Amino acid sequence: MNPAGRPAENGKEGAALIVALFVVMVLSLIVGSFAFEVHLESTLVSHKRKKWKAEMLALSGLEYGRAILDKQAQAKQLEIEDMDEDKDGFMQAALFTQRGLSTSSTIQFEDGGKFTVTIKSAEAGRNINLLTRQQWLEILEMANVPSTEWDTMIDCLEDWIDEGDLQQLNGAESDDPFYEEAGYPVKNGPLDSVEELLLIKNWGPDILYGKPADDESDEIFGIYDILTVWGDGKVNLNTASEDLLLSFAEYEDWELESVFEARKGEDMEDGTLDDGIRSLNDVGADANKFKLQSTFVKVTSVGDIYGNQYQIEAILLLKNKDSVVVYWNEGPVSENK
Repeated sequence: MNPAGRPAENGKEGAALIVALFVVMVLSLIVGSFAFEVHLESTLVSHKRKKWKAEMLALSGLEYGRAILDKQAQAKQLEIEDMDEDKDGFMQAALFTQRGLSTSSTIQFEDGGKFTVTIKSAEAGRNINLLTRQQWLEILEMANVPSTEWDTMIDCLEDWIDEGDLQQLNGAESDDPFYEEAGYPVKNGPLDSVEELLLIKNWGPDILYGKPADDESDEIFGIYDILTVWGDGKVNLNTASEDLLLSFAEYEDWELESVFEARKGEDMEDGTLDDGIRSLNDVGADANKFKLQSTFVKVTSVGDIYGNQYQIEAILLLKNKDSVVVYWNEGPVSENK
């Protein structure tokens, strides 16, 4: 026995214990970090997989919408009794689109995914590129835009659209300080979207989206929802909104009732098989301004898998028996504008 050697042995044991604890702590940090990375990667992969599924569902919904459009002629020939076997509403949707009505369908899948596809007229608005000066005056008056601004707004719009550099009396061409400061020239061509109005001098968000009344000015009613860049200038009467119809000088509030009642059909209920105006003569509408079927339709498809949503919006030109995509926009719903 060597009592004098025991303190040295105890010191070695203590040092070994500290080293062991340090190693365990380092290993724990490594394992914890690895586990966190695995969990993070798993979450990212899961999110990406769900996003991909939502995108595929949206694409499926778009094709489902195109299939509905392809069946319009067949749906028109069916009797109402034949629709009793139309469990998912596919042929009813085709019938509604044939009549120029809006329709929406949702298809649910066993894995929790679904898509919702909405088909409506892209001509449920007044075509910016085809409006005359008088028609613009009617729209701006309906929107309660101050009359002192009408001429400058319309002249600037005409300078934006027309070719050449000849400036309207109250207009503005590319050499105007407004465009020089903005850093872009006038387009000298038709508008590709309603939002493009925001680029034009004397046009702004207040005109497009509206402005509440204040101490200095009255309320302005936005005109965004009654405008479009698609179609031949005639408005689809089966989908036109009240504000859109009121932008026509010939319509008054009381005259709109006959239009909305005619849309409901004989049973006076929305969403039934007899919906839709069948003849412009039934409501005394001007065939030079209105129509009942659309040449351009907007198909919006939203794929959804456990709350992850992806949206595709397409404008389709109906040509003979085919539908041709002329506009496309897609992205996660939270990022779409």
